[in-house]
Parts: sequence; structure tokens; C-alpha cells
Amino acid sequence: MSAQGFSDLRTAYLADEQVTVSDLPQETARVLVRTALGATYPASISKGTATIAALPLGTHVVEARSEDGTLLAEEFFGVRQHLGDDPIIGFVTSFDEESRVSVLSWLGQLRCSVVQVYDWMASYSSPLPTANSYEDPLGRPIDRLALERLIVGIRAIGAVAQAYAPVCAANDKLADERPEWRLFRNDGTPQSLGTLLQIMNPASMGWRQHWIESYGHAVDTLGFNGLHLDTYGYPRNALTVSGEPVSVAEGYEGFIHAVREARPRDVLSFNQVNGVPRGLVPPPSPSFRYVEVWPPNDRWRHLEGLLQRSSGGQLRQGDTLALYPPVWNGDRASALRTAVLSEAVTTTLGANTLIWGDDFGVLCHPYYVNHEQLRGEEIAVALQWHRFGLRCRDLFRSDTDTSWYELNDENASVVVSWSGRTSPEPLGGALYARVIRNDDVVVVSLLDLSGNAEGSWSSGTGLGVCDQAIVSVLVDSPKQWHAELAVLGRDDGGYVPLGTSATSMREGTGLMCEVDVNGGWSVLRLTRGELP
Repeated sequence: MSAQGFSDLRTAYLADEQVTVSDLPQETARVLVRTALGATYPASISKGTATIAALPLGTHVVEARSEDGTLLAEEFFGVRQHLGDDPIIGFVTSFDEESRVSVLSWLGQLRCSVVQVYDWMASYSSPLPTANSYEDPLGRPIDRLALERLIVGIRAIGAVAQAYAPVCAANDKLADERPEWRLFRNDGTPQSLGTLLQIMNPASMGWRQHWIESYGHAVDTLGFNGLHLDTYGYPRNALTVSGEPVSVAEGYEGFIHAVREARPRDVLSFNQVNGVPRGLVPPPSPSFRYVEVWPPNDRWRHLEGLLQRSSGGQLRQGDTLALYPPVWNGDRASALRTAVLSEAVTTTLGANTLIWGDDFGVLCHPYYVNHEQLRGEEIAVALQWHRFGLRCRDLFRSDTDTSWYELNDENASVVVSWSGRTSPEPLGGALYARVIRNDDVVVVSLLDLSGNAEGSWSSGTGLGVCDQAIVSVLVDSPKQWHAELAVLGRDDGGYVPLGTSATSMREGTGLMCEVDVNGGWSVLRLTRGELP
């Protein structure tokens, strides 16, 4: 049994389901589930199967331990109100028999609960292929039977197979036949994406009906259980064939709700490219917000504002950023560092990241087929960072982010000291600190961005230079609090008790501790009460 996980544990369970694990290591004496906030839930074990019921919503780790407490195996899974909520999202572009086992294995290791199946359609206007062998709109050959088997495999690991589905794309023939469905520029030229596709009017009732019928039939026939509604970030000045102005934002909103009404059970996401339309309300669950990131949002520090604009300030669990770091044409170690840090930064902002998928793939280009493939030890590094984020992700959604008003000013109630700069936003050359606080828990995340001078997800990143930081936290009754620390790369990355000492702060006595940051990311968790 690998210490990585359990083969029969799904990626996600619904709130009223029992979690069961049967492939326990032979030496297993007890099984428990840990939440990111530190609560533990013991499992009952009978005839080699562990059962855990009444778990809270969130992303948790299940552990099998020996009589002496040795960790034998662990794995992450989610408990969700609806299928597809708060996704761990991946992508696939390989639809051949040779790669299917490897693709599904990687998606399983990533614990993906939603998988975007990219560019599978026979054409933009008529997506369902009529032959077993066909070509996608860019001429890539696809084996329909292999695609269907991949969809079955995705759903078998407990993930949603979400069909990539561009909402404004049509081929030339349909667009020419239906000029009343399409959009035009102010010079009378049809709106298009280069020579690839024609852009249709999302407010057109005829186009909506055609799209919903065509994609609905394809989704049902091929076995998908979700739709990713893709857009292109424009047009910004759109007209009908008769020259009447079109509100594309209102058209998108109406289109989304029409799809939701027609497909009430499919897991939906809609691409707000760079946050457009601003403040769009996602469809009712099952769904999640999705934002593709482009310049000028090319710095890590831009991501927080992008999430706020996209949501109109109403962030919710499941908000997802799609990032394509274009960094893989030079030093691979610095490219990988940028990729893992981009996901880590997004996690600390309380959001999710689409960056990993396919056959050990990492996105670097908007045409997902042109992704990079991880090699050798790069796979283990990416997985280590990703799984550390899964362990900690719920902490950043648990309560109030106080980073901007209690970190490192003269009245600070949280002080992070080292030889360089500490910042409450993800700046290049800095130790990025994020603080989450409620009455009973204080979380301080330390992410070393000192190896990237620009602080950009579009440039390579060297190793950071921060090995350790001194963290002081003001709490109401210091003797009632205890500290635990998770350090990336240390053992299994789990939380271990950390010694503290009293320190004088401006408003009284706080707790001070030394935090190792030599792995690049460490998360300090202070909790009121005794250690469990």
C-alpha cells in the first residue's frame, strides 16, 4: 500500500453520504478523518472496511494509522452539498486508448472532482460526431469510442466530466445561413475569432435554442454530466445584422439561465474572461464561477482584485481561476516553480486553479492541446505542492481575511519578521503572508515569492531565500491557545505541534514562534483549546 492514498476512495461525496474505505493496509489499527481546521472524526472498522459518517462540508484527509500511530496511508476527498461544488478542477485533451489509463491515474492523484474535456466536438455548430473516427474543428483526429471510455473513466473516479462548450462559436456555413443569429462590427463586418469561427449573438433566441438542443443531445449521447460555457472576452461593441446595439453581458446572463433551465442537473461553469462580465451571478448549483486570466492581470498581486471584480465582491467557495503560465521555453525548474506558486497563491486567496490535467500535463497556452508535459521528478514536485494546498485550502475560506489591517504595521496584531520584506499581497521578491482569523482560530500562511523579482505568473521563478520567519500573533488569552505548523516537504506535510513563547506586543501579550519556510510554503494554525 502506497502512503499516497486509497484506490477505492472517491474524489467527492455528497453531504448525506457515508465515506467508506476498504483497501486498508494490513497493519491498520485505526482510521480517522481530519479537517483543515483540525477537527478529527474517527471511523468504525468492520471486516477490513472503514466507515465515516456525518462529516462536515469541505476538503478532508483520511488517514490509516498503525497501533503505534505510524501513518500508513492517507488520501484527500471532498464532502459537497452538490456534485461539482468547490471543484478540484483538471483538464483532458487526449482521447486515445494508449493514454487513457495514464490520464485517469493523474487525474486521480490530483483528486480532481471536475474535469474539463477540451475540444471534443465534431464542429462548433454541430458538436455530436456521427462517425467513430472524426476530426475536431482544428483538424485533430479523435476516436469517439476512446472519448466515451474516457468520460466513463472520469465519472468512475467520482469526478464530473464537463464538456467544453463555446457558447458563441459557429462554423461559417451556419453563420452564413443565419445572419440574424450573429454579431457584427460597426463597419458591418461579421464578428469572428480570426478565421477559426464566427461569433454568434448570445441574446438571440434562435441561436440559444439551436445551441441548447445541439449540445444537449451531444452531452446526453456521449455521457457528459457537465458543461463549461466558454467565451472569448469580447465583443465589446456588438451589433445585430440591422445595426442595433447588443448588450453582450445581458445576452450572456440570459444564455446561462436558459442553459440552466434546460439542463438542471449538469454542473455548469461560465468563462468570465478577465472578469467580464463584471459581477456576473453564476447559475444556481450545481455550478461554480470560472475566470480565465490574461494580461494586464499578469502579476500574482492582480488575482485578488480580479476575483473581487468578477464576483462583484461576493466571492463564494468554488470560484476558479484558469491560468496558463507561458514559461516553459527555458529553465524547467523555474517554470515549474512558477506553476506551483501560481496555484498556491490562488489557494491562499480562497479560490481554485485550473492548471493541471491530461497525461501529467500543465497548461501554458489557451489551446489546451498545446500544454506542457511534466517529466520525472517534476511530477512529484507538482503533486507535493498541489496536495499541500488541498490539505490547507479550507483554512482560507473559514473566516475573515485580516491580512490588510493587522499585519506588520505599528499597531500590528500579527508580525512576520525575517531578513527580507513581508507583504500581505503576493509581491515579487517578498515573503507573502496571509492571515485568516476568527474567535477560535488564527491562520498565518507564509509563501516565499522571493525567487520571482517581478511577482509574475508569466515569468520563471528561482528558489526563494527565506528559510525561517519569526511570527508573533496577538490573542486574547495566550495560555488558552496552541500552535501547529504544516511545512511543505516535511514528512507528509501534515500539522505538527509547535512550541511558542510569550512576547510583548503593542496591545498586550502575544504568542511568538519560529516557522520554517525552507520548503517554500508553510501554514501556521493557532487554535484555542487543548491539542487533540
